[in-house]
Amino acid sequence: MADQDAFNDILTQAYKRMHRYTCAEASLQALLTLWNLPLEEYSWATGGYLGAIMSGKTTCGLLIGSSVAIGFRCGQGKEKVPEECDDERNKAVQAVGELYSDFLEKFGSTKCKELSRTDFSKGEELGQYLATKGWKQTCDIFLDYVLRKCKSMAEEGKV
Repeated sequence: MADQDAFNDILTQAYKRMHRYTCAEASLQALLTLWNLPLEEYSWATGGYLGAIMSGKTTCGLLIGSSVAIGFRCGQGKEKVPEECDDERNKAVQAVGELYSDFLEKFGSTKCKELSRTDFSKGEELGQYLATKGWKQTCDIFLDYVLRKCKSMAEEGKV
């Protein structure tokens, strides 16, 4: 039960981070914490990925942050670049592919704008999203799914 409590704490912190900063940062930092990877060193990798680059027209930040975390996990301890470590690179490619395909199957899209139902480049839509806490019906659900999926893949040895 301690593992589940720890996961729930990580998930709670990820919600808080996502509501204040970015989805990409939330998923990346949560997985870095879950997998005991260097938080301070790696967490900047998604620092600029806000609201799918403030348009919502690109890939969901949760998938971006999780993909980065999967790459870091698969390359943990390696002193070479990915193309010199075929097994670990292939493992990362397979895991990211599974994450994206399962997410797409479950939610019907990987595009931020479609998932959040918000164009973050439009002040009125952004204001409405913030005022109604639109993330509760959208991004919170996606965050929970992505973190649980990544945790499950790690437990199965896929990551």
